[in-house]
Amino acid sequence: MDGWMQAAGQLAQAGLPSLGSLIGGIAGGPLGSGIGGAVGRGAAAAIGAALGVPATPEAITQAVAADPVVAQAKLAGIEADAKVQADYLADVANARTMQLGLVQTHSWVQNMPAIVTLLIFTAWITLTIALYFVQAEIPERVYQLLSQAYGAANLALGTAIAFWLGSSRSSQIKDNQITALLPGAGRR
Repeated sequence: MDGWMQAAGQLAQAGLPSLGSLIGGIAGGPLGSGIGGAVGRGAAAAIGAALGVPATPEAITQAVAADPVVAQAKLAGIEADAKVQADYLADVANARTMQLGLVQTHSWVQNMPAIVTLLIFTAWITLTIALYFVQAEIPERVYQLLSQAYGAANLALGTAIAFWLGSSRSSQIKDNQITALLPGAGRR
């Protein structure tokens, strides 16, 4: 496991700190054999492939040591993707921390997601009734505008449901894996 930590440090020194954090997860204590290890091994495979070497700490270390500038250039895209994901996860963690702070201080603002969801649902119900049960009494132009508003309400309702239930299980799993590996992304 020391080999992975050495490779992680070498990547960080070569200007690729996000990749260093990812493969450092292979040796990262209890995470090394679980989610962190799995994502770290995937990162190591991508790094090895980009450098044209096997996904071992020795091969990666040698390739980076041989020419750090070339290694940095070859791995820049992977590093940028890892940084974007880390920034996204940090943003999510910040939003959760803010919401928890509102709950802990008993602020009325903590109820805004529920209030907005109820308003969206009320608009959706109202438009459904107007379009499907009262449509004979609505002028054609007004009916077209209500139809457009109904489409927007459907999208808003879908977004509200995704807020409360999550957008997808696989997305949640991926976020958990990457959050576990990137120390700057915060914890859930």
